[in-house]
Amino acid sequence: MKTIKEMPAMLKFVADAMLGSLARWLRILGYDTIYSKNISDKEILEYAAREGRVVLTRDYGLYRRARKNNLKAVYFETSEIDEMLTILAKRYGISLVIDPNRTRCPICNSDLKKVSRKEVKGKVPDIVLREHSDFWICSKCGKVYWKGTHWITMEKILSKVREQVSRGKGSYGFT
Repeated sequence: MKTIKEMPAMLKFVADAMLGSLARWLRILGYDTIYSKNISDKEILEYAAREGRVVLTRDYGLYRRARKNNLKAVYFETSEIDEMLTILAKRYGISLVIDPNRTRCPICNSDLKKVSRKEVKGKVPDIVLREHSDFWICSKCGKVYWKGTHWITMEKILSKVREQVSRGKGSYGFT
């Protein structure tokens, strides 16, 4: 498994409209991932060609068009997030560790900046402010993040994925 320092820094993705959850996960893991509910197949292929992005899709026709155009692409037969992350970890060696210093905004894909409690006062509930000391804010949309209960849930899922990768499980898609 790759360490954070070995994470393929230039690896970028573009996900089809059916893979919003996967796009958010990849952003949290630090990967620049284009996603929109309204993105067309043509736009996906253009982004992939122009920016060297890997096409992620549940649409077999789109997958075939990407491969025909010599683009990197992954077709997912599964809709389970742990299985999709397992496939990407095996195929591209994506990092399965959340590094808050590399995490991107899961909403808009922009960089996050570590900020003080003082800077988020009034932007988060008082109880969150009292119980947490580390905060990050999106440089574009202004959303504030902290290591709450969602963090624990994500870590459990990533632990399961790391186990699947080490056991050799995960053949739920084509690359």
